[in-house]
Amino acid sequence: MSSRLKFSVVGTGVGGGFISGAASTLAKEGLLELAGVVARNPAKTEAFARKYGFRSAYTDLNEMLRVEKPDILAVSVPHYMHFPVALEAIENGVNVLVDKPMCINLREADELIRRAERRGVKLGVILQSRFSDTYRFVKELTDKGGLGKLILGEAVVEWYRTQEYYAKSGWRGRWATEGGGALINQAIHTIDLLVWVLGEPARLWAKVDTVGHDIEVEDLAAAIVEFKNGALGVIQASTATYPGLPTRLEIHGLKGTVIVEGDELKSVQLAEEVEGLKPPARKAEGLKSWERPEAVPLENHTRLLRDFVEAVVEDRKPYVDGYEGRRSLEVIRAIYKSSSTGEPVNLPLKE
Repeated sequence: MSSRLKFSVVGTGVGGGFISGAASTLAKEGLLELAGVVARNPAKTEAFARKYGFRSAYTDLNEMLRVEKPDILAVSVPHYMHFPVALEAIENGVNVLVDKPMCINLREADELIRRAERRGVKLGVILQSRFSDTYRFVKELTDKGGLGKLILGEAVVEWYRTQEYYAKSGWRGRWATEGGGALINQAIHTIDLLVWVLGEPARLWAKVDTVGHDIEVEDLAAAIVEFKNGALGVIQASTATYPGLPTRLEIHGLKGTVIVEGDELKSVQLAEEVEGLKPPARKAEGLKSWERPEAVPLENHTRLLRDFVEAVVEDRKPYVDGYEGRRSLEVIRAIYKSSSTGEPVNLPLKE
């Protein structure tokens, strides 16, 4: 393996643009060589390749894998294609970084993890919020006991998407292709942060509904989660809450509270200061993804990709590996099961 890893991507949508923009940054640092990009539309794919600096454009994944022989493949295609595309790359001995959700069910997620381990390649999931200075502060604060005993966490994602948003992409809004709605697409990052901070969930009860769109899947959801450490969690998610509000994560302990809105630390109130731990500097502009997904800054994607590249080079686990990527998917699948049965669901969940 050369010092410059060969990087390729499948998909030229918003997600593909994020990870390719991050890859371009690392290519300028001499860490990556941008090889091939794969998508169905030849003209769009060639334009995408020129924009981000890939040397070749393809419409066939197998051809790209055979010709370019990438070290890393980023998978940023519609949800239902995550599993077959990632599996094809893994079976070709390629390290795979797959966009969220890693798959549309746990059977597929577990199979990807198993195959990657068997082939000896790295499997990572693009949950870039874990690399945010703000959320890393929250994680460190709770890990060091700054909030005392954790008692309550709230993950609130109240966004708005038009009917056109679903209509213009035939795979959205369908169980078989998107795998769900507001939870598995929009709220998954905040759900991931909730379980990252509060720990392993033990039980949940939930209800989902479709109230504002002509789609199969949910555009409204609420869940109560019991965590193994005794804390309670509340999850609220929607794409029908006009006009759309900033994402909100609240973590409460017996000795303090921290509140994050968007990517901005709104409040830190502690009974006792934590030595050596300072909040990150305030950013000029908060995260605007509830208005426009493409408004997310590239910084966190770049940090995530850098960690994945280093994991390949150093032969270690990436920070967000398949097991970590599976955690938020497990909670979401449990929410769907609870809503369909009307009963609480115990975790861990197997499908």
